[in-house]
Amino acid sequence: MPTLTSALLRHHAGAKSYWRGLTYRDAVVELAVRSRHVEGVVVGAAEYRVTLQWDDTRLDGACTCPYGSQGFFCKHCVAVGLVLLERGLTVPPPDAEDEELRVRLTELDHATLVELLYDRAARDRSLRDEIMRVRG
Repeated sequence: MPTLTSALLRHHAGAKSYWRGLTYRDAVVELAVRSRHVEGVVVGAAEYRVTLQWDDTRLDGACTCPYGSQGFFCKHCVAVGLVLLERGLTVPPPDAEDEELRVRLTELDHATLVELLYDRAARDRSLRDEIMRVRG
């Protein structure tokens, strides 16, 4: 199972973004550990939304800042990761049960579920093929 560490954050961000991220820890104003990812909000020049999750065994960070929007692991991602570590939290493993999704799906009525699944499967050939193979 992958493990979040400060060394891993530095590896993904590089030295410059890592050190800048250290100074942004107090700018993390929201932090939520979800079933399979972490969401955070960091206030800098603007309010930036950060997502951290595992892509197999690789830590993936996304941020709405200009640098993060180019696909880089930015200082805001580092700040969110460091706050997680300071609070004794981590990024959930990639194979974690998404209980939040399961509960929401059970709350939806049958017709809504069918429409959602149909819309997605009509655009995703592999999902369509999987549905067509299921015996129910």
